[in-house]
Amino acid sequence: MKNSKRVLVVAGEYPPLKTIGRIRTAKFVEHMRKFGWQPYVLTVSYKESDGNYFKELVDEIPDDVKVFRVENDTYDEQFIRIIKRLLSGITSQNNHVTTSDNISQINSTSKIKNTKDNHIKDILLRLYKSFFKQWVNIPDDYIIWSNRAHYEALTIIKEHDIDLIYTSLPPISAAITGYKLKLATSLPWIVDYRDLWTGDVLREWINPLRNRYEVYLEKKLIKKADVVIAVSEQKTDYLKKLHTSASCHWATLTNGYDKDVFEPLLKEQNKVKGHSDTLNFVYTGRLFKNRRGYAFAEALGQLSEEHPELIRKVSVQIYGGVSEEIMKRYDEILKHYKIEHLYHFHGDVSYMEAMKAQVNADYLLLIVDTGLTSDGVIPGKLFEYIASQRPIFALCNEGATKDIIERANAGIVVPVESVKECKKSLYNLLQINVPVTPSFDVQYLEQFDRNNISKKLTQLFDRTIASYQAND
Repeated sequence: MKNSKRVLVVAGEYPPLKTIGRIRTAKFVEHMRKFGWQPYVLTVSYKESDGNYFKELVDEIPDDVKVFRVENDTYDEQFIRIIKRLLSGITSQNNHVTTSDNISQINSTSKIKNTKDNHIKDILLRLYKSFFKQWVNIPDDYIIWSNRAHYEALTIIKEHDIDLIYTSLPPISAAITGYKLKLATSLPWIVDYRDLWTGDVLREWINPLRNRYEVYLEKKLIKKADVVIAVSEQKTDYLKKLHTSASCHWATLTNGYDKDVFEPLLKEQNKVKGHSDTLNFVYTGRLFKNRRGYAFAEALGQLSEEHPELIRKVSVQIYGGVSEEIMKRYDEILKHYKIEHLYHFHGDVSYMEAMKAQVNADYLLLIVDTGLTSDGVIPGKLFEYIASQRPIFALCNEGATKDIIERANAGIVVPVESVKECKKSLYNLLQINVPVTPSFDVQYLEQFDRNNISKKLTQLFDRTIASYQAND
């Protein structure tokens, strides 16, 4: 007789990978055990040399949770290795013994060779972008991992008497693993959409032909799911409309926050009292693709020209990576308005450093993705901000994020790309000598306590198992 029910958690993003996506799964795994479910995690194998590997995040994995890792050897990596071998062969054939008579000739031809090498690299890069990314890595570059994970999962299911399969997306290829496991084992299968598959705001680069195929593939797979979860009501509604022929149970479970993580930080908080010489606007997270925040910088720039006395006390702290193209645009804006000294880009920092910056901020800057389905986007960062108990200055359009901030009385919301509205709200804030103290609706925010959300998840597990047993 088993002491607890057992769930296989298939998640490509899991500690020690430093992504915002890992947090939802890691926290579910941490909390679900107290509600009678023992998780077994199947994820990606990482090397310490990987850019997203952070050793300290291993501490996020409970000691009594077994984690199985499978390597992800992508098709483009295989292709690059082949090309390197070919280039190495060509180079070795061209090598010859040098003498004093031909050194000058070699120096001359070396420049030509470097030019050719760079040209070859450019061609390979274009090939990757136009072919592998668009036509081979479907639905994403975890497809090889997905196939390997399927066979590893079959062993785990057999050896550990698994009761239920839970897959977290993205990576989207995890859905393929879940689908195959469903067919092979007939176990109940639950799909958790952290982000949408087709229709996601960060996948708008996909061409129409591929998108039609992925819609077909998604519909085929999800027909076999027993429960489908999304992180906002808007996303749940979108999925229902897409999967009209699916007979699954639909559920919405938002992301959340952990009180116990923030309580010690809040006790040490450097609370602002009286007049402050500087108003710190803090953003923690990545800026990439459709998440940019240019309107805030533009608004500050315009205010610096019209009301320089207000801007002198502003400081904007960015904790997190910024993509090259976005950084280039920021450089242009800040230089144009001569406000480079207001912005401080700290790059990637540890989780605890980011959390400390949050609780000590005067205002927390939230930047939400733009796109056709952005109304359903609720950044996991929103809940960390709420737990930090600092007022939020949010750049987001109509939708789930705006609804939560306004309902919780957690801060100010302006349209994500409206310089005019951003400037107006900033002007009003900067005329106040001290930061606004938020008066959160604590009762409303209780639903976002991670413990409560995890309880709802395990209740879904229980109902799904009970339904299977009733039909046997």
